[in-house]
Amino acid sequence: MQNELAKLLSPKAVAVVGASPREGSVAGTILRNLDACGFSGDIFAVNPKYENVLGFTCYATIAELPESTDLAILAINRSLVLRAVEDCGKRGIRHLVIITAGFKEAGEEGEQLEGALRELIETYDLNVVGPNCMGIIHRSERVKLNASFSRWFLPGGGIGFISQSGSLGETLLESFEEAGLGVSTFINLGNRAGLTENDFLRQLAKDPACRAIFLYLESFADPAEFRRILDSINRDKPVVVLKAGRTEAGAAAVASHTGSLASPDAIVDAFLRQCGALRVTTIDEALSALRVLQKGIVPAGNRVAILTNAGGAGIIAADACERLGIDVPALPQDIQSKLREFLPPEAGYGNPVDMIATAGSSDYESALKIVLPAVDAAIVIFRPPMVYHEPVENVADGILRVLEKMPDKPVLVCTLSRDAMVLPLVERLQEQWIPSYVMPETAVSGIDVLCRVKALGARRHEESPSDTHDANAARRILEQADGEGRSGLFFSEGADILSAYGLTVCPFTYLESLEEGVRFFEGVDGPIVLKIDSPQLLHRFEFNAVITDIETHADLIHAYLRLRETLDSLQMPDARILAQQMLEGRELIIGLDRDPSFGPAIMFGIGGTLVEALRDVAFGVAPISRAEAETMIRSIRAFPLLQAFRGQPAVDLEPLIDIITGLSQLAVDCESIAELDLNPVIATPEGTFAVDILFRIEKPAPQGTGLIIR
Repeated sequence: MQNELAKLLSPKAVAVVGASPREGSVAGTILRNLDACGFSGDIFAVNPKYENVLGFTCYATIAELPESTDLAILAINRSLVLRAVEDCGKRGIRHLVIITAGFKEAGEEGEQLEGALRELIETYDLNVVGPNCMGIIHRSERVKLNASFSRWFLPGGGIGFISQSGSLGETLLESFEEAGLGVSTFINLGNRAGLTENDFLRQLAKDPACRAIFLYLESFADPAEFRRILDSINRDKPVVVLKAGRTEAGAAAVASHTGSLASPDAIVDAFLRQCGALRVTTIDEALSALRVLQKGIVPAGNRVAILTNAGGAGIIAADACERLGIDVPALPQDIQSKLREFLPPEAGYGNPVDMIATAGSSDYESALKIVLPAVDAAIVIFRPPMVYHEPVENVADGILRVLEKMPDKPVLVCTLSRDAMVLPLVERLQEQWIPSYVMPETAVSGIDVLCRVKALGARRHEESPSDTHDANAARRILEQADGEGRSGLFFSEGADILSAYGLTVCPFTYLESLEEGVRFFEGVDGPIVLKIDSPQLLHRFEFNAVITDIETHADLIHAYLRLRETLDSLQMPDARILAQQMLEGRELIIGLDRDPSFGPAIMFGIGGTLVEALRDVAFGVAPISRAEAETMIRSIRAFPLLQAFRGQPAVDLEPLIDIITGLSQLAVDCESIAELDLNPVIATPEGTFAVDILFRIEKPAPQGTGLIIR
């Protein structure tokens, strides 16, 4: 496949089907773009109305095209597309870009047409981009191809750009030019009847000219495959995703806290983080990230040196670094001594290094050469003073000479000005893809992007936990419940499933009589809780089916008799009274929900009755590694409550990590678990225990084929 996609992006001969000399026609615009971009291969036109279009030989039919034709661009009436695709298949033209709209985006008839198109693609084993797309662009040292109707053909660069939207893709290309970004490959996917983002991700992963990948997506063709591909992409090739739209809600009723809190956007965030992709939420954020990533250099750590000729700007940059957790370390004495050899006494020799306004290009070059080996990256702030006696581009040249010797160290430049006098400096840097910014905070944001990408790249190579659980034991319990027509489980069944995955449950028993309750009460340390347990009873507090703080025999008698009355009123023949030891500790919630797009998602947060109001939760998409589980735990706003405070010891995170990774594996092993809530899970000094367990089970939906998942 990958060799074939290389041919699609680097064709030797291209045919434009529907070519027209009419000004403003889509096919005519594509033909003009192919001619104007410097494409070195053959260009053919196909249209029975003409013998010649814009100076190119025009063929009446696809069947008449020369055998050398390996890419066809279809910009024709919708009613002609299927026949043209079939003709291409018969002619041996396996690479197609279908510009024509009016398929699944246009209602039921269009959806049927797209179904027929998919059948033709499979029959003739075609590589198809589209339909309903604006085309593809490829620009490298060997190939110049603008097989689109875009007005923008950017200078070649290190960014591979995949866009689901044509109109937004055009807008972004225009913005890229303004931001000085170079795009080597642009793919507008359109409806994805054939090739998807996953196919082109594989291609770009192996393309040495591509140093960073940017995707604009409204949905994922196959999230699991997307994740597998990103796991295999080298960590030095960052992936930036601008994801719009929201996952469609599932049809099933939500029974758990986890289900009600599982916002689609939170799942997307978790999914992309686990993939190792950097998610951005605005076009400006995307442009800012790509400017610093297009050179393809990710720092080894987060230590930054700041060189400046404006002391205040250096302080602002240092403050911004501190807010973002970026280290601005004090420079060692030997480095400061070397700086003193050429900088004036009134200069500042710490970090930031304030070289004062008289600093010239040689000072910048020498200082950067001395300081850069001691850190992971640098921010160079240079504002030309009112009187400056050399070309400003000399500063850029000095920076570039240093980077020739230390190419693995990112350097970002801040000019503190939009004045025309800094343009030569900016343009010289831009030639080598060195990002420049006006304000110091923006430059620091660029460093933050690099640090985030570094952290994501390291985390995505963490291994998921091995399967050491008793999945068969869990499946037997679930199959029995399903055979009895139940959609829920008894507490004891849920406890057995959790035990099969190494997870602990608080001490409990069922009471057939008051005497059994007395024996349990006398056998545990501290108060107990009585509950009514039934697979039909989802939220006990709403039915007065829980009584807590039972500390005496009198409390026990009163609670038992009261729950017996409640049992009679609930009319649940299978309901029983459950006794549990009452534990004291931090209350947490850990749950499982199945997102219709991304599959099983695990939630972690502070538990109790206010969880839905506070919504302080974190998500991860199964499978979840131990490192990702710890990230989830530490990411909630209330994490300080899990640390030592007011005489309480810190919560041991390892059992929480065990629960998250265990539920992640359980969700993968047992597809019939639709939802699961452990609320609360109580972390005590003696251990971490599930106290309340809610399962919702249903038969897994049949696997679809070739469906786009939104």
